[in-house]
Amino acid sequence: MTDATNRYFNPHQTSNIGNLIVFVFDDLYAIVLVGLAVILIFTRVLSSRHTKPSLIGKDGIQTVPAAPYWLPYIGHIPNMALETKFMLRLKRRFNQGIFSVVLGGKTCNVIYDPHMVIQILNQKPSIVSHEEVPDTILRNVFGLPKKQMEKYKESEAELTACYKHLLSEPSLGDLVKQTAHRLQRDHLKDFVTGNESVVDQMPWERTSGAHQTTDKFGSPVTQVELFPLVRNFVAFTTIPSIMGSDFLDNFPEFVDLLWSVDNAFLLLATGMPRWVPIPALTKAHIARKQLLHLLYRFHEALEKDADGKDPGPQWGNLHNVGTLVKARRVVYRKYGLSIETRAAIEHSLLWATIANANPLIFWMIEHIYADKALLEMIREEIQPYAQIIQPRNNLAIAEPPRLEKFDLDGLCSKCPLFKSCYVECMRLDTAIWNMRVIKEDIVLQSRDRSTQNQQAWLLRKGELIQVAQDLHSTDPNFYPDPLVFKADRHIRYEGQGTDKTPTVELGLLRPYGGGHAMCKGRSFAFKEVMMFSAAIIAMWDIETVDGREWKMPSHRRGTGTYSTDDNTEVWIKRKMLEEEK
Repeated sequence: MTDATNRYFNPHQTSNIGNLIVFVFDDLYAIVLVGLAVILIFTRVLSSRHTKPSLIGKDGIQTVPAAPYWLPYIGHIPNMALETKFMLRLKRRFNQGIFSVVLGGKTCNVIYDPHMVIQILNQKPSIVSHEEVPDTILRNVFGLPKKQMEKYKESEAELTACYKHLLSEPSLGDLVKQTAHRLQRDHLKDFVTGNESVVDQMPWERTSGAHQTTDKFGSPVTQVELFPLVRNFVAFTTIPSIMGSDFLDNFPEFVDLLWSVDNAFLLLATGMPRWVPIPALTKAHIARKQLLHLLYRFHEALEKDADGKDPGPQWGNLHNVGTLVKARRVVYRKYGLSIETRAAIEHSLLWATIANANPLIFWMIEHIYADKALLEMIREEIQPYAQIIQPRNNLAIAEPPRLEKFDLDGLCSKCPLFKSCYVECMRLDTAIWNMRVIKEDIVLQSRDRSTQNQQAWLLRKGELIQVAQDLHSTDPNFYPDPLVFKADRHIRYEGQGTDKTPTVELGLLRPYGGGHAMCKGRSFAFKEVMMFSAAIIAMWDIETVDGREWKMPSHRRGTGTYSTDDNTEVWIKRKMLEEEK
């Protein structure tokens, strides 16, 4: 019987060739699975050999204990990017104040002992450098063209010098004043508007699901997701002080694009391409391309303006672009940096401006409103410096309350409980990434907590260092009940008897890094968090939906301040005020 005849009378019988194909492919699939399993197990076994420190020579110098991993080369990147409590879990296992992980084939020494941290921050840049990591992030995350890196490095010193406009007066004062004025006169009264139509809502409401409902007493309230509301409210109030008023008027979508990039920051930093099947990564690549195009158009307009040309009717207010951006424009032109390069550098500036301070304001609001007694104490403390009045009005539609007095210096220097809440949020709700590269072999000294014996750790040239502030800040050896928010934890008293005055201290916390890599915007960030938190607390009542128990949202790892994926819906309404006399 021929093969054709056999197939006709036995249609369900597989031919010898078919059997062979199925066998080969089934067998190949099995071989691949077994091969992968062998590689993973071998990697795990091999990396588990170094979990305990070993002595080197006779001087008591030890190797750093290493966390085992499954994925060759990739190492712990998925854990670091996706698992919020991964580092805390390793800290419980490695309690010597230091351990190492593997990131993309490189050993990264994670340090959380404060004494070793100080040693690292005090090292010369020729021994421990902070430059390579920001350069990589500028390329991989913010989109700086590789071919422009050399020209960027030529201009870097002068571009960095421009940060005096964020650090020192009078530019810092002008930046703060502009932001505070916009908050006080324009935006605070519209934190939520009560408008049902999306067209009539403010841009920060549209992305927060704001809608009208009534509370248990029948009073109108706005139900809204608090996390996106707060961070976008701050962004739309702050960015015009840096980029000018035209920027967000022309590109209101910019803020949401920036958050899409931020959501995949760590994945982008590894250099993963767009085609890797991770939805957040793909979305971030698309968002980055779009926002770089918007920044390109902005810098095209700035360039035309500098040349005395008309930038177009949509750019009629370039005169109010911030002094930092104007100062950098001079440097850009001096070194002939391309518009693409300028867009990437401004991308990094705007990300740094909102990515950490904005969510920190959300956590401040969460912690303070969760405790009604604390909320009343804070309101009483800030009242002399943030005064809300209800204007007299005989019209049918009442004039909204206004922030009549707004003394930011008083809020920052004369409200110890409020300032202590800020430091406590920095301790609990941030996990700052402070990465450096070791240029020469170094030995760090620490003290064993159980025996008090001196310990010495060898860190080798070419390895990375991550100063893990969050691991120190949740260490019970330094902070009793470390996972509990204690509003007055950081208040200290100076003087004796009735002359004692309260002060607030950071202690061993290093929320802004240290040494040559200290955060350039730290002065503005502190005042930004204090002003927005105080203004919202002074004017707005916030409660949980249906009066449920206030539950703190869980953390999701970010690049600095934690984010959250939890439901943060609340009811918001204006605080009841007496009419102005």
